Amino acid sequence: MMRPQLVAMAIVMVLAVICGFGSGSVVEAPAVTEGPPPPPHNRRLNQTRSRMPNNFRSYTSPTSPPKCDYRDMMTNLHDRVGILVTLDEDQRHRLEVIDQKLDQLVASSSAKMESMKAQQLDFKQRLDSFEHIQRLSRNTLDELKGETDKVFGSRPVRELKHKLINRLKMNDLSRTVRDVPQDQYPQTGTRLFNESDLSLSDRLDALATLLTSTALQVRSTQIEVNSLGKVIKRQTRLLQGKGIKSNASPPPIFYGPAGIDGPKPGHDLPHSCKYHLLSNQGIVKLQLSPDSESFYVSCDDDWTIIMSRTSDNVSFERGWLDYRDGFGNLAADFFIGLNKLHALTASSLHELRIEMEDFMGNVVYAEYSVFAIGSERESYPLSVLGTFKDSVEPSAGDSLSYHAGARFSTVDQDNDNCIECNCALKHKGAGWFNNCATSNLFGQYITRNQGQALETGMWWDTFAGQNSLKKVRWMIRPVPDFSDDNRR
Repeated sequence: MMRPQLVAMAIVMVLAVICGFGSGSVVEAPAVTEGPPPPPHNRRLNQTRSRMPNNFRSYTSPTSPPKCDYRDMMTNLHDRVGILVTLDEDQRHRLEVIDQKLDQLVASSSAKMESMKAQQLDFKQRLDSFEHIQRLSRNTLDELKGETDKVFGSRPVRELKHKLINRLKMNDLSRTVRDVPQDQYPQTGTRLFNESDLSLSDRLDALATLLTSTALQVRSTQIEVNSLGKVIKRQTRLLQGKGIKSNASPPPIFYGPAGIDGPKPGHDLPHSCKYHLLSNQGIVKLQLSPDSESFYVSCDDDWTIIMSRTSDNVSFERGWLDYRDGFGNLAADFFIGLNKLHALTASSLHELRIEMEDFMGNVVYAEYSVFAIGSERESYPLSVLGTFKDSVEPSAGDSLSYHAGARFSTVDQDNDNCIECNCALKHKGAGWFNNCATSNLFGQYITRNQGQALETGMWWDTFAGQNSLKKVRWMIRPVPDFSDDNRR
């Protein structure tokens, strides 16, 4: 920005030097003291020679001030330099304004992009909820159709029955018309109509009556079907409330086979595998409070299994709704669901055990003193994670503390702390991702080339690096308390 000023100063200095050189005076040669004076006829010649320039210079005479023709030019240059400085400042101000406008444009574009991302995420969530409602509606319709078929038979059979009934009614009507005696018709005067007209008219009337009665029967059948559907739903809710498995509807995901650990009449349901007398290994029905809904869990001694993976039969690369409600089979591979897990960890303090096994048969454990997650409104964060227990052997090492405090993320809902990526898509699974992960037990189940799966496999960094594992189980149980023996 200062180059025009420096150039102008250099020009001024050069002009000043030129002006100084141009204003110097000429000095005459000193007279010779020895010898006679020149003759008169040579005086003119000497005067002429004395006016010619020579190489001798003298200091400027104080009596005659120097004259310089460059002063006006210097003034004009100074004015132009001032104009250039003014233009430079104006351009600099314009550039600052342009930079401010660009910053505002970038900020507004970022805000619009964030708004569009939020709207897209909300649209995906609504679309998922609509699809879930559609699946539930289809299941309900299939159940109603099945119950209707059980009560009234299949649809082709019902249609054949209606056709047969209508044909029998038409035959009865035609037989009644043919059996009418001739003496019942009027004999006086001309006959109003012949036998064929009477038969056709009666048949048309009978057909109209039959159609009307059929419509009424269809309407009454629909009303009966609706009432039967309501009765079936009411009975199903009553049976589920009593803990009896209904044969009218398919069992839920987390309903296991009936066994000796089922609820007994007159006994309250336990609120944990730890407080169930027969929860050695199997399916147990829990109820966290008298007012809450009961649900089935898989137990291993006093541990409640919340996640189990032993094969690739169940994919864990799922959306938010599946992880919220849970999926899989309690007798094989499953995830209990974030809603149930939040209810369990919110009812009392729980400790966490993670059991892992690689394809070489090595089994290790990772235990934490306290474990709890938040609610759906908070995106199910890993809100509480206690200290890692080094005393548990063989130890898998601590690869979960890095995830403490992170919110739960799925492939369709990004809640991680990575600004430039979606960790769930990157690792092809779900979990409490930070930026991004030191473990990925909800990733893909790899059966071959476990070392080549890298970030997408099912791995625990402090155990086997990013080599995919063979079996994983997450288990929780209430923290021991002196008052636990009195609780049921």
